[in-house]
Amino acid sequence: MQGTGQQPEASAFETERARLVTDIKLEMGQMISNVTILQRNLDTIITIGREFEQLSQLWKHFHASASQLATEEDVYEST
Repeated sequence: MQGTGQQPEASAFETERARLVTDIKLEMGQMISNVTILQRNLDTIITIGREFEQLSQLWKHFHASASQLATEEDVYEST
């Protein structure tokens, strides 16, 4: 009698286990998909940042030149 009483429990356990394993597989697949999308977005952001780096260097050079010119004019006017 004990053997028949444990059989349905094992079956219910196996059924629940199989359901949970399936849910985990689906969620892991979704997580991998989301990580892939995140990686693509980060790559895009890095690419855009690199494109602005050259422009940033140009403005930095312009600012340094303008500051130097302003300093030279201040020295010239004070003499």
